[in-house]
Amino acid sequence: MPVIEMMGRFAAWPPMTALRRALLLSLPLVLVGAFAHFIDALASFPFAVAFPAELIEVVRAVCGAIVGATFGLVALVAVIGFSYSLAAETGRRADPHPVNPVSAAVVALSCFFIVVAPDTLDGWKEALSSARGLPAALVVAAGASGLFLFLARRPRFRLRLRGFGADPLVGDLLSILPAAAATVAVFALIRQAQVGLGGADLTTALSAALSAPFANAEPSAPLVAGYSLMSQVIWFLGGHGANMMGPVLERIVASAGGHAGGPAGVVTWNFFSVYAGLGGSGSTLCLIVALLFADREPSARRLAWLSLLPALINVNEPLVFGLPLILNPIYAVPFILTPVVLSLLGYFATIVGFVPVAGQAVPWTMPPLVSGYLATGSSAGTVVQLMALATGTLIYLPFVRIAARLRRAANAEAMKTLLDASEADEAVQGYRLIGLPGPAGRFAGALASDLGEALGAADQIYLQYQPQVCVDEQRVFGVEALLRWDHEIYGPIPPSVTVALAEDMGVVDRLGERVLRMACRQRAAWGDAVPSDLIVSVNVSPRQLQAADFDRTIFRILAEEGLKPSLLELEITESTSLAPAVQALGALLRLRNAGVRIALDDFGMGHTSLHYLRELPLDTLKIDRSLTFTSQGDLNEHVIRSIVALSRTLGLRAVVEGIEQPEQLPRFIDLGCGRFQGYLFSRPLGSGPCLDYIRANAGAAA
Repeated sequence: MPVIEMMGRFAAWPPMTALRRALLLSLPLVLVGAFAHFIDALASFPFAVAFPAELIEVVRAVCGAIVGATFGLVALVAVIGFSYSLAAETGRRADPHPVNPVSAAVVALSCFFIVVAPDTLDGWKEALSSARGLPAALVVAAGASGLFLFLARRPRFRLRLRGFGADPLVGDLLSILPAAAATVAVFALIRQAQVGLGGADLTTALSAALSAPFANAEPSAPLVAGYSLMSQVIWFLGGHGANMMGPVLERIVASAGGHAGGPAGVVTWNFFSVYAGLGGSGSTLCLIVALLFADREPSARRLAWLSLLPALINVNEPLVFGLPLILNPIYAVPFILTPVVLSLLGYFATIVGFVPVAGQAVPWTMPPLVSGYLATGSSAGTVVQLMALATGTLIYLPFVRIAARLRRAANAEAMKTLLDASEADEAVQGYRLIGLPGPAGRFAGALASDLGEALGAADQIYLQYQPQVCVDEQRVFGVEALLRWDHEIYGPIPPSVTVALAEDMGVVDRLGERVLRMACRQRAAWGDAVPSDLIVSVNVSPRQLQAADFDRTIFRILAEEGLKPSLLELEITESTSLAPAVQALGALLRLRNAGVRIALDDFGMGHTSLHYLRELPLDTLKIDRSLTFTSQGDLNEHVIRSIVALSRTLGLRAVVEGIEQPEQLPRFIDLGCGRFQGYLFSRPLGSGPCLDYIRANAGAAA
């Protein structure tokens, strides 16, 4: 759908990505603060009188300090996180004028302090908090970092400094001084203009402007909808809707007080928190229910469960910052619309007399359903809240499904980027995948973290086996052990991506040893059920081969698993042999002398010189699948014929990979090939089905 695709593109826009990153960076603070808020709320409930008053006082004081130290720094973290992430998102791998993300964060932070600049300590507390300072922080961060990055990537705003100082970072930082000075000067002028005009701070000025349209309004359904709508728009933009719309609610309640008993008297101090604030702003308790009902991804469900406890006291920051909801185009409609609908539901339920007026004072932290009963003095209040919860959940459900669909599409695109990068053998800042810019790099980081856990699990990392067939002897002569990783969230991860991540994380030796051990164990377990000379081939990464104890590790695994060396074949890639180290050659020679077979994988890609082909202790050449797409008399056909002749001259076994179509087989047989591997014969199989295939093809080709 075009609208969904447009929402996905907007969500992937670098400033929106930077916003999400900034809010996510605040999440640890928010979670700690939210649970401190929860404990503080529990300490105010009537059952707390059972505990010593001194203990309750200490607990609430500690909780208050934690809330102040966590929520009180959210705006500061947002400025730093947004500017840093925007610089990282918009940076290119081959940028002629790179900008260090730390520079962007420092400049944006300076501009934020210039524009805010409160005169009192309380003013500073408000300026840095999530309740009052977040809107100004996001505005300044977007403006300052955007302007700075625009200027810093223009040659005229950069100093040409090369080789300045012992650390290259010194030159990088000094080169952007003109852009930094210009950006800071612009925001200093903005601050001066603000002071000169006698303007209030940004949050106060915005609150006054929003209150103006409601100055003389009488309590009514349109007013209820308008107040709820405006309040939610403020929440969506990162502000504190209840605080900024406080003067409006005060006037509405005062006006309603003069109309006691009529429709205008429905709106009380508790009205919006009881009916529209289920779980906090945006009626996010409804969103939590929708997530648990419709989103199958474990990470989303974990966030929902994590957010549930604070939501029971109407604290929704874990969800607001975790998804996030602020300025999220996917959830804009339900986040703003749901409280409006629920406010009108509560209003009309009261007007028709189904529920009494919510006139009893209750703390805003009172859990939903309980607050409805206490505020109205009737179980009908709880019933209306249940109706509101169901209605809000229905509103959120389609948007939860849209978000899940877009998330899957984004993950698939990131996985494609990782797959291409893993096959390119290029490194970014010393990493093959984790150093990639943008969503792919972040996705790689998440997968790399999960790989460590997968290596410790029993069922996520496993092997499949693809049979290798000799058509001359009409039997299976070997199997290749293929790595598989079934991620609990993202499903099957391509083997090349898994290996590249293991190399980035420094666990490739651990992964390689596990693969070798599983393959050797399985071949030993087959025992006499398969031909006695059936070999198992295992891929070896370049980093494994370069390990000082590589050959000793192989010998140890063979001994522990009880497998003869002659039944194991190690496959090294052609690029590995481009410049083999003396140490690696020695390890391969010792293994070969002990009976372990050595195969050169992907042969024909053009890396290996004939000199190295003679130097390496090889038994098998595996012809790359890219050469299998041949036609009569074309270049690939001549190359394959030459490789087959070369392998015979050197006494090597040639195996053709990637045979998938029936018409390919007779053509390669005519070229002198007799050993094959590919989907024409069998796809990779589990150990049981592979054993069945070997037995079924013990004397006849497939």
